[in-house]
Amino acid sequence: MKHNNVIPNGHFKKHWQNYVKTWFNQPARKSRRRVARQKKAVKIFPRPTAGPLRPVVHGQTLKYNMKLRAGRGFTLEELKDDL
Repeated sequence: MKHNNVIPNGHFKKHWQNYVKTWFNQPARKSRRRVARQKKAVKIFPRPTAGPLRPVVHGQTLKYNMKLRAGRGFTLEELKDDL
């Protein structure tokens, strides 16, 4: 035995290739996701792609009351006033 190689002693089952997960479809999956995102953006065009609009609110407790964060959503009255 020449060189400092590992002595092969793999205990494989007869059909071990069926259980090996490969990532050969990674670039194709990436492009599929990208195309799907673009199609969705075209389909819902006037609306924002990041989801519904959220109001800017202050945190409630003493620790966070100076910080701004995204709220849960607008009320029906607020939406009716804007239309």
